[in-house]
Amino acid sequence: MLRWIILSATIIFWGLAFTAIKYAVTYLDPIAIATLRFAIADLMFLAIVVRTRVEKEDLPVVFLLGIFGVPLYHICLNLGENYVSSGVASLIVALAPVLVLILSWAFLGEKMTPKKVAGTILAFSGIALISKPTSGDFIGILLVFISTLSAAIYTVLGKRLMKKYDAITLTSNSMILGSLPLLLFLPRSISQMVTNLSLNLELSILFLGVFSTYLGYMGWYYFLKTEEASKASIFLLAIPLVSLAAGSLLLNEELTLTIIAGTLAVIAGILLVVRS
Repeated sequence: MLRWIILSATIIFWGLAFTAIKYAVTYLDPIAIATLRFAIADLMFLAIVVRTRVEKEDLPVVFLLGIFGVPLYHICLNLGENYVSSGVASLIVALAPVLVLILSWAFLGEKMTPKKVAGTILAFSGIALISKPTSGDFIGILLVFISTLSAAIYTVLGKRLMKKYDAITLTSNSMILGSLPLLLFLPRSISQMVTNLSLNLELSILFLGVFSTYLGYMGWYYFLKTEEASKASIFLLAIPLVSLAAGSLLLNEELTLTIIAGTLAVIAGILLVVRS
């Protein structure tokens, strides 16, 4: 029972992250949001890192993982949400398993089956369906897609290290190392936060740092201890549904039949890829 409560909370935390970002980009620039988010999360990840460090020879690879997983992923996502809704952003990020499949096939020699090809085409068709023919929409989708590609590269690069380290150790160390470049922007980010200070903005950044980042990862890995990754990942398909609902209810984002149809296509495509 506890694991299902934790999984449900994790999906809600990750789904609402897109809503919190969409609200925060109104007041802070994308780098400031990422910097403040990880300034908070790193304080908690640090408690894990001091107990479970990676070996010196692996530090360069873990640092590279962190660059893809923190500044590249989060800054591009934050930038993209300046142009697209939080719900659309969550759908594009949901494509990560499909991109992992493509990269694993291209660089790790993993098998590509007809079902996986069909799922890939279906998922990307869903994204094409919800895309509007405007330059701003295209820029936003491209930026979020780069963010998703960064997440996929992070996963593929980390596959070999996962044989050596457990997920919590690898994630904590890569998050800390990857967020180090963001510290350069911390004074400016704090200044922006003070200038635009409001309770809702404070809660958004706090939610992103504590719940969406630290507790989200910890909850997910706790659930993975009791379920196979291939089965557990299917539940992540609920994240865009949370984001779309929250965006509509909290931010008055448009929820049309086209978006619903595109969402169903994306989820069906990803489900086909994951299950096959």
